[in-house]
Amino acid sequence: MVDEKTAARRQRRITGRKEQILDGAARVFAEKGFHAATTREIADAADVSEGTIYNYFASKEDLLLGIMDRLVEAASFDEMLDQSLFTDPRDFLVALLHFRYGFNQQHRAMIQAILSEILINPTLAERYRERIMAPLLALVEGHVQARIDAGQLRPVDTSLLASFFAAFFIGLATLLILGDVQDQEAWDALARFSARVIFDGLTATDEPRGEEAAG
Repeated sequence: MVDEKTAARRQRRITGRKEQILDGAARVFAEKGFHAATTREIADAADVSEGTIYNYFASKEDLLLGIMDRLVEAASFDEMLDQSLFTDPRDFLVALLHFRYGFNQQHRAMIQAILSEILINPTLAERYRERIMAPLLALVEGHVQARIDAGQLRPVDTSLLASFFAAFFIGLATLLILGDVQDQEAWDALARFSARVIFDGLTATDEPRGEEAAG
């Protein structure tokens, strides 16, 4: 029992130190960019020695992958999707956008560090697709299909809709990072407007157009 407690305490210390280092790395990467950042700056931001970083992470890229893994753990909202199936779809979308606002604000440095690097880092881009995008798309597809089966939504291509929402949420996160959405009030207005556009559309008529009319 003593050995188990000692091992548990040691693991908590290791986990805590890793999180401390990753928090510092996320702040430095977000501020200076991955390539311009140095391990000395990361060590200063994390309040550890430079050598301590290498006790836990082999390289700067390993730090970046660690940040992504933390983001994956924090971003899980499976339970929220499951519990919302009996709520109004429009109200749920607004609630989900409110949830994402809090998440994006809380993890802003990590999101900024990842988004800025996946465009030029093939290894990170592949990890992003495998660890974040693929599970997210599968979750959204399953959720939409469940609402279709329940008669809440009309039949649509769930794969395309999932891709649309993925792009939508990434775009909203980018707006926050760039400062285009200044506060909670502005985000709330954007959330309500987005729900109106998605569920009501923009056209002034209900008549089908283009491919819908042809089909």
